[in-house]
Amino acid sequence: MKRRKFMTNTLLAGLGSISLGAYGFGHANEPEGTANTLISGLDLNKLHEFYRSEIFNRFVPNMDKYVIDHQNGGFMTSIDITNGQQATSNKTAWFEGRGMWTYSFLYNNLDKNPEYLEIARKSKDFILKSQPKDNSFWTSSFDKSGKPLGGPGDIYSSLFVAEGLAEYAKASGEKQYHDLAKKIILSCLDRYDSPDYDYYVAYLNPGATKIKAPRVLGHWMVFLRAATQMLERGPDADMQKLADRCLDACLNHHLNPEYGLFNEVLNHDFSRPDNSYKDFAYTGHGIETCWMLHFEAARRKDRKLFDRITEVFKRHVTVAHDDVFGGYFRALDHVDNNIWKVDKVLWLQEEVLIGSMFIAEHTGDKWAVQRFNETLKYVREKFAKPGNLFWASAGDRYLKDYAKLRAEHYHHPRHLMLNLISLKRMIKRGGKTSNIFG
Repeated sequence: MKRRKFMTNTLLAGLGSISLGAYGFGHANEPEGTANTLISGLDLNKLHEFYRSEIFNRFVPNMDKYVIDHQNGGFMTSIDITNGQQATSNKTAWFEGRGMWTYSFLYNNLDKNPEYLEIARKSKDFILKSQPKDNSFWTSSFDKSGKPLGGPGDIYSSLFVAEGLAEYAKASGEKQYHDLAKKIILSCLDRYDSPDYDYYVAYLNPGATKIKAPRVLGHWMVFLRAATQMLERGPDADMQKLADRCLDACLNHHLNPEYGLFNEVLNHDFSRPDNSYKDFAYTGHGIETCWMLHFEAARRKDRKLFDRITEVFKRHVTVAHDDVFGGYFRALDHVDNNIWKVDKVLWLQEEVLIGSMFIAEHTGDKWAVQRFNETLKYVREKFAKPGNLFWASAGDRYLKDYAKLRAEHYHHPRHLMLNLISLKRMIKRGGKTSNIFG
């Protein structure tokens, strides 16, 4: 579809009757950097209440009842989110790694409930039974007991398993899983760097030209997140080198200087393809990548880098916004012709919420405050459907028709947990912006 020319539950939270505005940050006319920039402690506390309730009163109990395989270990995410009926008990490497990360991160950062660690441990045991004996990527799917249902998956299968293992190692104190995670990451990087690397960007329009050994923004994004989470726990020369490569690839190669958006796909040598990929900007990945770059800039205490990424984030969010019906579009299939995929996915809206809150927390940026307010209001109205067990993961442009057969157990809880942690920091500072940059 062509847009206008873009600009340069059974267990509900119980908060639905409270005004959406009560969860906003504050007033746009407040001076930046003051104690009220991120509003009064009362409003921050209400935001904290909302996020905490969504995690512990809706997500966790419904996962426990409908999704987690307590007997075999792992996650059966194909359920009807309106009633909990299971569509299939099959599991995937993607979702095992993601679920392992979710429950390990929950344990590490918000509640050291041994039940969460046990859920992560059982997922770890389930997925390690199918660990490849060679340099292959993880098998893509399994039945409930762990029997493989297909051959090797793609690079994301292995990288999500690695991310889960690294976070589990932190939770359990078992260093061997940290070492295994690192081994998997470096093995994936070796495959990715090979001139024979085989990957097809299937989320572009059908029939798109296949590029040999492509450089893919989504790959750098997942490599970056895996590496930087390891670096948060201590120095590691290999992970530092990988993080440096990811920053360089994203900001100095994938970012198109002509129109200020990330190109999803480049040739292996980082040149721009002479085909439809040169006009393809997967804005969903662009926005998601930006907040991960922000987190790394904050870890490095590099204000110049943080500010540069903020401008890139703002550009992507502004361009991807649906000015008619709200929310954000995930894919600009053709930049010159301004042709978009206009379906709406939850994960993209939540990447905007993570990024805008992080910018607001550390700089008090008014644009970020306003964007957070608007986006939270939108997702609560459109994705957090009253009576559903889980938020809808995707839908049409208007969210009148939405996907009902998936419990989103990674992007959604990640958003809730990361923003809850930000809120805890802000409340502790009395609403003041951070001083991480001195």
